Amino acid sequence: MPAIPPFILKKLYVKGSLRVEGDGFALDLRNTIAPGTILGVTGLVLDDQDVRLGKVEAVQPGEDARPITDVSPEEPLSFPLNQILTLRVSGIAVEPGSHTLVISVVVQDVGPLEIPVTDQLG
Repeated sequence: MPAIPPFILKKLYVKGSLRVEGDGFALDLRNTIAPGTILGVTGLVLDDQDVRLGKVEAVQPGEDARPITDVSPEEPLSFPLNQILTLRVSGIAVEPGSHTLVISVVVQDVGPLEIPVTDQLG
């Protein structure tokens, strides 16, 4: 059982941020809980389909995009309070309509978490 309840984790997602970007899609997370360090991203599920993590990159303000597969305990991803983290997924088209996602991460001092997302792509 996660240390942070799902209803709180849902608040990390920036509602309305799901968008088409390039040949794929992007979404934003804003850390509204507490400063954290992401030690790894272990999964991304879009509409009950696993997304290959090699297609995902993380973008933080003022920094270059970073392959999500590079995030590890040796090379963690800092996620300060109130910062936006954009996840970009290439090569997967998303049609207009309602979508569900689950982002699985490992956070230092917390452990594994699943961030549930539901949004509408206009």
